This record gives sequence, C-alpha cells and structure tokens, in this order.
Amino acid sequence: MTFRRLAPRDAAEVAYLELEIFRYPWSENSLRDCLELATVEGEAALIEGRIVGYLIIQSLFDEAHILNLAVQQSHRGRGIARALLERFLFTTVKRGITRTFLEVRASNYAAQKLYFSLGFAPLSARRNYYPDGEDALILVKKL
Repeated sequence: MTFRRLAPRDAAEVAYLELEIFRYPWSENSLRDCLELATVEGEAALIEGRIVGYLIIQSLFDEAHILNLAVQQSHRGRGIARALLERFLFTTVKRGITRTFLEVRASNYAAQKLYFSLGFAPLSARRNYYPDGEDALILVKKL
C-alpha cells in the first residue's frame, strides 16, 4: 500500500468509490470543488495504483475537521482507515493543529470503535444530521 495526496483530478475515481460506500455519496463535482479549496486536503491509500481509501480534511487556524474517511468495501479490515488517520494525526501536530473534529453516524459502531481507539471522545450529537434522519455523534480529539 502506498499513500499520496488527493488532487482535484482524483474526483471521478473517488466519486465512484463514494457510490459503492455511502447511501448519500458526494458527487464528482462536489469532490472536485472541495479539493480545490485552499483549506481542504486529502490523502489516498493506493493498492496497485488504484485508490482504495481516502481521507478528506478541512483545516482552519488550529482546528481540523475530518470531512470524509472511507475504504472500499473489498479492502476493509486491513488497517487502511487506521493508517490514513494515523498519518493525518501525526502531521497535524507538526502543523499546530490542537483539535480535530468529525461526525459519525450513531449506528456506525465499527467507525466509532476506530475513532475511540485513536483517542477521539464524544463531544455532542447532531440530531437528524444525515438525509435519512439519523443522528451524528460529534467526536473530538485534542492534540
């Protein structure tokens, strides 16, 4: 597995993965527009040159917000999401980020387990956050 920064040119490949992974995927245009923002960056995990996982974050001043973390279903359980998160958390300290936030579905226990194992803690909840009405838990990690 190798890693590299996501670029706007990756929007089509990431959008294709979004369709497989999420009930409410980001569109190719939304991904491209997002990755073009100066405050947004992403990292891809690649196997045999193909993106199998990705992390997209937005940073502003000393805070970061994880916008999306996903791994292709056929590659789950191999530590890809953990590797992407650990790489991100390692670099945030060097950049002066003091807190990182994210939202996770209240029913996504596998993701919550990963986040908690990396030191994220519950902060609050957003009621009816997702289009289907499911709540999101807001997690924070102080660095």
